[in-house]
Amino acid sequence: MFLLELLDVKFSGLVAQLYSDQVVSAAERDDISAEQMSFRANEKLLSVLSRKSHQQFQLFLDALDNCGQPHVRNVITAERGLSIKTTNFTQTNGSLNVLHDGIRLS
Repeated sequence: MFLLELLDVKFSGLVAQLYSDQVVSAAERDDISAEQMSFRANEKLLSVLSRKSHQQFQLFLDALDNCGQPHVRNVITAERGLSIKTTNFTQTNGSLNVLHDGIRLS
C-alpha cells in the first residue's frame, strides 16, 4: 500500500512523461488524469502498469527519476539491492498488492 501513498501521479508530470515514453496510451493517460483523488489516480496507474512489459516498467522507473520522485524508485529497487526482474501486481479484496521477485512491496 505504500506505493499508493508515496507516488505523486497528479502533480508531478509522471503521467505525461509515461505517455511521452509510450508506456501509457492516450486513453489510459486520460483515465488516470481524470481521477479527482490522488490515491485513486495512483491506484489506476499501478493497475495499468501491472499489464505492461518489463521494458515499460523500466521506463516507469526512469520517469520517477525524471519527475522528481527518485525516492519512490529507490524504495522499489532498493529492497535487498535487487534490480527489477519480475514485478506482479494483483488485487485482493480491493487492495492492490505489488510483488517484486516475490517480495511484497505494498
